[in-house]
Amino acid sequence: MPQIDSEFPASMSGKIIHDLLREKLGYSGVVITDDMTMKAITDNFDIGEASVKSVHAGSDIIMVAHDFQKIMYVFETLKEAVENGEITEERINESVNRILRLKSEYNIADLD
Repeated sequence: MPQIDSEFPASMSGKIIHDLLREKLGYSGVVITDDMTMKAITDNFDIGEASVKSVHAGSDIIMVAHDFQKIMYVFETLKEAVENGEITEERINESVNRILRLKSEYNIADLD
């Protein structure tokens, strides 16, 4: 959506996720990214840093498919971002609360 954000793909864009989707359209549900291994991301950004940017933009679930090493790299990058304060616990809790509300709405229980 380069007309709205010429710098970042939609999955990383605060202009699209926060400003347009959440603020202007009033969407309060869960936001799941496209697969972060898409070329729009991997050809232009580090996938870990892109995932951190996506969380800052308002994404709740970061999708990473096709490659276990990439999954673990994104997980570790996000974990480090939380540990060093780049992503706040409050921000993580916002996503957790949206996910829990969605699970409750559809009566989805955690599997043991």
